[in-house]
Amino acid sequence: MIEICKKQDCVGCGACLSACNKDAITMQPDALGFLYPKIDQGKCINCGLCAKSCFNNNKPAYNEPIDTCVGYAVNIGEQVSSTSGGLASVFMGTILKNGGLVYGCSGENARKIKHIRIENPEDIDKLRGSKYVQSYMGQIYKNVVADLCADRTVLFIGTPCQVAGLKAYLRGKTYENLYTVDFVCHGVPSQQILNNAIDAKVNEREGLRLVNRVKEGSKESKYTLRLIKNGQVVYDDTYPSKGYITGFLCGLYYRENCYQCQFARRERVSDVTLGDFWDRFDNVKGLANKKDGLSMIMANTEVGKKLLSMCEDSYAHAEWDYEDFIRRNGQLKQPIRRHPKRDQFEKIYATAGYDTALSETLHQDLKNIRKNILLNAISSIINRTPVVRTIYKKLRNR
Repeated sequence: MIEICKKQDCVGCGACLSACNKDAITMQPDALGFLYPKIDQGKCINCGLCAKSCFNNNKPAYNEPIDTCVGYAVNIGEQVSSTSGGLASVFMGTILKNGGLVYGCSGENARKIKHIRIENPEDIDKLRGSKYVQSYMGQIYKNVVADLCADRTVLFIGTPCQVAGLKAYLRGKTYENLYTVDFVCHGVPSQQILNNAIDAKVNEREGLRLVNRVKEGSKESKYTLRLIKNGQVVYDDTYPSKGYITGFLCGLYYRENCYQCQFARRERVSDVTLGDFWDRFDNVKGLANKKDGLSMIMANTEVGKKLLSMCEDSYAHAEWDYEDFIRRNGQLKQPIRRHPKRDQFEKIYATAGYDTALSETLHQDLKNIRKNILLNAISSIINRTPVVRTIYKKLRNR
């Protein structure tokens, strides 16, 4: 019997599912709803394509970024409506306007977050924004290859492990018409956990759109679990709270593999990596609209540099030191730590459900979060007020 990879190493990317020509593989949920491949031995012919298409058996190529900068979309609408600087929207728009295709994660159906294919610029909004849950891939990789073989230019956007899954599925074959973009990823909860959180707060079963980051008032985006139906907000749970978004940011219920993620490192697997850039202390100079959101931008390959060059008239940028990106973002150094109450959450979840498990495991986190918010507010005041900053430095140096 074929073992695709060890369960603790599986990221649920679905490359094995796409690789199987006999439909012998299905993705089945565990107790927390995370999907793992299951082989139907009655259909399996032991060809080994599934194992050959798993990056755990064929380690991906990593690249240290070639060029790094901070920037934002020149189109103010793209910048403001996006999570940070709107660079993903810039990439999508450029590819689509030149007759290409985009594959990315859609939040249009909050109860089934999945990767979809778009080919019209008016559909970019379906992919815009952060979705803090694992996206279902289905047969996406197979579809990507079909488009590549039809000489269509393809932009694939996903988590680092989803990009690695695509490259493993390609089994070493390269395509000049493929561009890959990943983002700095904390980790992913399951769709089942998200659905539990939705069920606990709203009665609507259909037509809910998921939003996990919003820019309102101040242009710095806020973390939230927002559900929208027919253009109206039906539920909004902004961090910090006792809800889903706080559990996510604390790493309480990520996929087990996320706590040992091989992609949480300075070397990257995609052509371009994007991330948030917070300029709270006004260090970035020469970018007029930086207050409306900035992105970290890392070109990791020559293909990535080519993509940025194609978009050069659509985004403003300033060169930035990659070591500073790493200092600011822990996931460019190492995976997030496994939450000390992860096992407790899973145990309570199995017997009492999501709401009870969450409320009984987040107490200390909420205390720490409120303390840090206060300390950050004080630090911000000190750093933005020259007189106070001078007095503070003198007192500290005594």
